[in-house]
Amino acid sequence: MGSELLRLLEQEVGAEVDGVLAEALTRVDEIVGAARRDADEIVAAARDRLERQRIDGHMRSASAARLRATALILQIKDDLIREILDRAATAARDALRDPSRRRVALRTFIREATAALGTERVTVYAAPTDAAEVREACAGLGIEADVRVDPSVEDGVRVASAESRAVVENTLASRMDRMRHGLAPKVAAILWSSTP
Repeated sequence: MGSELLRLLEQEVGAEVDGVLAEALTRVDEIVGAARRDADEIVAAARDRLERQRIDGHMRSASAARLRATALILQIKDDLIREILDRAATAARDALRDPSRRRVALRTFIREATAALGTERVTVYAAPTDAAEVREACAGLGIEADVRVDPSVEDGVRVASAESRAVVENTLASRMDRMRHGLAPKVAAILWSSTP
């Protein structure tokens, strides 16, 4: 009877161990399953984060490329406008090589400058090659002027009030400088208007 009791006890302990073991295995399977689901969620979240970072990086790169392209286009447009205005200035200087055009231009420059000063007596500075023409223009315009030679004055005149308190520079270069700011937007509109 002792051996039977021992056998019964062993069976009961074996059954108890098998039950605990089965319960432990079930619990392990649940834990492993939950861990796999958590790991899958973590991997999916990491993939999503990496994909968002990749897309963000691509968007930043594309934005930087668009910005560089826009800056390059603006630089090219600015260079083209500058070239056109430089060509216009060169054409105007070339036109002043014609003596009759130069005479008309000098007369216009003197009249405008003296009108801006609003004085009766002025000093007119001109290039050595223009001094005689400037004297003649002043006389023809009825302007009382002391004409002086100044090699730094090219393609125009510098007119000062008798006391030299006010000076008006009216040369081709000064006129082109003043006109550049107003002409640049007009040239751009002509070059890049969307209408044919």
